[in-house]
Amino acid sequence: MSPIDKATITRILVALDASPHSLAALEAATELAALLQAELVGLFVEDADLLRLASLPFARELLYAGQSEKQLDGLAMERALKAEAEQIRRALQASAGRRQVQWSFRVARGRVLHEVLTAAEDVDIVVMGQAGRRLGPSARVGTTARAIASQAPRTVAFLRPGSRLEKPVVVVFDASPNAVAALTTGARLAEQDHRNLIILLSAPTPEDAARLREQVSRWLSLHGLSARTAELRQADPHDVIDALQRQGGRLLVLGADSPLARQESLDILFRQLGHPIIVAR
Repeated sequence: MSPIDKATITRILVALDASPHSLAALEAATELAALLQAELVGLFVEDADLLRLASLPFARELLYAGQSEKQLDGLAMERALKAEAEQIRRALQASAGRRQVQWSFRVARGRVLHEVLTAAEDVDIVVMGQAGRRLGPSARVGTTARAIASQAPRTVAFLRPGSRLEKPVVVVFDASPNAVAALTTGARLAEQDHRNLIILLSAPTPEDAARLREQVSRWLSLHGLSARTAELRQADPHDVIDALQRQGGRLLVLGADSPLARQESLDILFRQLGHPIIVAR
C-alpha cells in the first residue's frame, strides 16, 4: 500500500455533455480513475429550465447568424436530450473500457448546478465537463463550473479541450485550511514520486515561508515522501504562472479556500495557464 492511501479516493464524478470540454474531461477523468483504481461515475443532466422554455408557445430558436428562427418543441427537445445522453453513455463505456475502469452512468432531470452538487456528495472528486464556452484569450471558467468549485463538498478539477492530467504536479501550499488537502491530492496525482511533485510555499514574509517549509517537511517525512520546493511571495496568479513555467509544471493544485481559487484569480489562471487546475478539499 502507498504511504498515502489511494483507497480514500474510490469514486470520481464527471459531469458530461456533448461539448469538446466534456470529451476532454471524460478522457482525463478515465485516466485519473485508472491511476487511482476508482470507479468513474458519469452524470448527464436534462436541464429542466431548458425543457420548460421549449414547452412555451412563444419560445423560438434563432438559427444561423440570427437570419431565421423556428419554434421550440418540448417533445423534440426531450428526444434530443435522450439521444445526447445515449451518445455520452457510449463514449463513457468506450473510454472506461479502454482503461479497464469500473463505471456507471445516470441521467438526472433538474437544474444543472443542483444536480451536480447533489451527485458530488457521493463521490471524492468532481471533474467538470464544461468550463466556459469561450476559448482563446477570452476563455474563463463558466458560471456553473465556478459555482460548483465554490459550493461542492469535494475536490473539483477543471480542464480545457485537449488538456490531460500530466506531471510534474505543482501544489500551492499556504496557510489556508485546505492547504494540506491540496498537498495530499498533489502527492497522489504525482504518484508519490518526488521528481513529479513541486510545492510552491505561498507566504508574504521569509518568516512565514520558513514556518510553511517546516510544516511541509514534517508532512513529507510522515508519509515517507520528498519534493522540490520554491517560494511564492504573494498569492498572485501571474506569479504562480511564472513559477509553474519555470518549474516545468503541467498540473496545478490549489486549496479550495486559497486566494488563488477566487473568481478573478481562477479566471486568470484558466485563461493563461492552459494546464488542468484542481481545487482541493
